[in-house]
Amino acid sequence: MFRKMMKHLTNNMGLKLLSILFSVVLWLVVVSIADPESTKSFSIPVEVINKDVITEMGKVPSIVGDSDIAVFYISGPRSFVDNMSSDDFSATADLSQVDLSQEGETKLVPIEVTAKRNNARIEIVRRSVNIKITLEDRLEKKFVISAEAAGTPADGYAIGNVEVTPNLLKVSGPASAVSKISRVGVSINVDGVSSDVSDSVIPTLYDENDSVISSDLLEMNQTAVTIKAEIWAARSVPVRCQVAGEPAAGFELREVECAPETVLVKGKAAVLNSISVITIPENVVDIESAVEDFETTVDITPYLEELHISLVDDNAGQIAVTAVIEQKQTKTFEFPTRKIKITGLNSQYDLNFGVDLVSLSVRALGENLDTLTSENIEALLDVTDLQPGTYTRQLSVTFPGDRYELMGLVNIQFTIIDKNQQLEEGENQPMDPEDQPGGNTDDGADDEDAGDTPEDDDRTE
Repeated sequence: MFRKMMKHLTNNMGLKLLSILFSVVLWLVVVSIADPESTKSFSIPVEVINKDVITEMGKVPSIVGDSDIAVFYISGPRSFVDNMSSDDFSATADLSQVDLSQEGETKLVPIEVTAKRNNARIEIVRRSVNIKITLEDRLEKKFVISAEAAGTPADGYAIGNVEVTPNLLKVSGPASAVSKISRVGVSINVDGVSSDVSDSVIPTLYDENDSVISSDLLEMNQTAVTIKAEIWAARSVPVRCQVAGEPAAGFELREVECAPETVLVKGKAAVLNSISVITIPENVVDIESAVEDFETTVDITPYLEELHISLVDDNAGQIAVTAVIEQKQTKTFEFPTRKIKITGLNSQYDLNFGVDLVSLSVRALGENLDTLTSENIEALLDVTDLQPGTYTRQLSVTFPGDRYELMGLVNIQFTIIDKNQQLEEGENQPMDPEDQPGGNTDDGADDEDAGDTPEDDDRTE
């Protein structure tokens, strides 16, 4: 039985082997048709490893151009190739493999591309074989971190102090890269906020054109810093200016104008609420002997610092101050002598003026002179201890307020009469009405004087 089976298996052996071979070829053809060969290109960044090999030499590597981008393609069955992406590969350049004996400044470091999956099913063909580096001196530099706030706080609020902690950053790397750094800054968003805010942020490096510097070869001793922005109250406060000195004779300071009249300031609520006006000190604007408008520009920033507040707009601190100087005018008023108040007159005496009116020359601004009348001028004559007789004395004249100036001295002549002596003489002979002290020539005048009794009472105190 066994022999019969072996004879059957070995019979036509060549034909049977040919059939098996054909089947295998047919299977390969079918597989090839169903899942053909395919290729796909990739570009991925190269990770530089083992940098400490170079830094221990006091040097740092600087990549030349875009040589740290690995360009390659893969080939293999389409079912595997089409499903591969850039994330399925890694590219590294090991600085421990650099040949420092190479001539020239540029050194070559081999790029190793590795597939993270399907490594047995595909073939990787590199087009970028090496990265190019130059070795530079290592530079370390310290920078003060500047902090700023972005956005606009809620209405009625403004950005106060903005601080960063720590505020010092140490940057190291290739000298050519470090030397490009102009400043280091951080920012915090305060848009619409009404209370203090803080955040943890990564410092940003800027060049002299304020463009961001990004380099994997630069190292910072702080990966993140804390920035805090204080949010203060804000409101408009009026500005006033005092002046020193007096204008020239005949001129008056009409007003002091400030432009703008108010400024928008900020500060802590308790401090800001206690401030009602910002005053420019008098020693800043001197109008001594001025005969025309005095104009100047004053920076109010130092005065705000004394009040522990500041401007919302740092550029709004210049105030235009104008001291308006106006020339005075002169006007003469005829003042009735009956309105002169007399003090110190002995009750046994009477006083008679030789005239009904006395001239008062007054100097003031035109608009003030227009509102001045003899009714709101007061005149005083002091005759204390004077005996009967004729005298000339100076009147004391006062005006409503300090806007008026009396030009020159006003002297007036008057006669003091002893009433008792006048009566004794009257018993001997009738006295003409015109000769009576303070008397007038007709009855009509007497009636008028009688009507002025209250005013005449004011003449004697």
